[in-house]
Amino acid sequence: MKKVRLFLFFAAVFSLAAGHGIRSYFAAPAPDERSILHELAPETRFAQKEGNPPVYRAENGSVAFNTYDVTPRIRGYAGPIKVLVVMNREGRIAGIRIIEHRETKNYVHYMELPAYLSRFIGKHAADPFEVDRDIDGITRATVSVTALADTVRESSRTVAVNALGMSIKPGGKAAPGAITWLWYALLFLMSFTGYALTRRSQKLRLLRDVSLAASLVIVGFYLSSPFSILHVFNLVLLRPSSSVLWHVIVISTLLSVAVAGRFYCGWLCPFGALSEFLARLPCRKWDVPLELDDRGRQLKYVLLGLATAIVCLTGRVDFGNYETYVTLFSFNGTALAWSLVAVTLAANLRIERFWCRYLCPVAALTGALSRSTGGYPSRPDCPMANKPQPLISECIRCNRCYQRGPGKR
Repeated sequence: MKKVRLFLFFAAVFSLAAGHGIRSYFAAPAPDERSILHELAPETRFAQKEGNPPVYRAENGSVAFNTYDVTPRIRGYAGPIKVLVVMNREGRIAGIRIIEHRETKNYVHYMELPAYLSRFIGKHAADPFEVDRDIDGITRATVSVTALADTVRESSRTVAVNALGMSIKPGGKAAPGAITWLWYALLFLMSFTGYALTRRSQKLRLLRDVSLAASLVIVGFYLSSPFSILHVFNLVLLRPSSSVLWHVIVISTLLSVAVAGRFYCGWLCPFGALSEFLARLPCRKWDVPLELDDRGRQLKYVLLGLATAIVCLTGRVDFGNYETYVTLFSFNGTALAWSLVAVTLAANLRIERFWCRYLCPVAALTGALSRSTGGYPSRPDCPMANKPQPLISECIRCNRCYQRGPGKR
């Protein structure tokens, strides 16, 4: 496992260094705001951008601005969502266009469409801009849509006050998605409590099934926010989100790895839950030869290393997105991505936790970071089909085989 850690470490470090130079040399030009303004308001002539906050002014009293110039602190899942907004002299939005973002396409493809953005047209700067109230939400895109609504609301109010001289009271009701992090936090606490209890008594093993079912419903289909390697890539590239949910997911998962290895895989991963439930269906399992199984389990580390190198070189997090659960729980993906979902789910009928064992980048990361510990000798009904005395990097801490006292692995 030391070799795996070194491989992943150097893949990230060298790729980041090389990628920084490459991206600096081949940096893409900034979006042409004036050209976009002409498309949004073809009959209006705007002067050069100036002032604090910086805005484009027109003779008819309209103003235009890049929301990032006004509210750079508001960020989506993968950084700021930069929006060009045209506002008339009455403080109503007359034009809007997203000009740059790094959100995962699976979750925000609909948000970029003119049909969705048109719902902002006519809104006054003093309006609430609340997702699922005066602004429609998009299922499975809560963080991104909330960030879009927040940055348009806050920047519009700032510009209306400072550039148009309006009097607008700050604040407003919290969007419904603003407290979704509580659901995740409560589920994490419940699951970790179950983990601690099942280490003491095998009679409480049902708690894990309850946790897996809850994670499938809440983390997978309701929040659509499974922990993803994309979270880690954004951290490495210094692109954290301003979403509380994002921070709760990342911090809780990384802390759990330090304390309990692949706890997330065994108790909270919604795709792992679905895979395990499918594996329990009465279907004859294939007996994978031990040598072939060991080699197959190394594949996930190779794939993670390659994805890390590509993302760090290009700075494009979406280039590292090969995770089946992103496609499944966003309900969006290419034909190839959906084919991978179908194949990996069907494979669980014959090979327990097929995706987790051989392909999952989160499994590779959490496995590589797992501390050596004792007490997990494995047993024939292991949900990962681990061999006796497996490496701790392959143990998902289901606690079926947990024993106190054995040596470390």
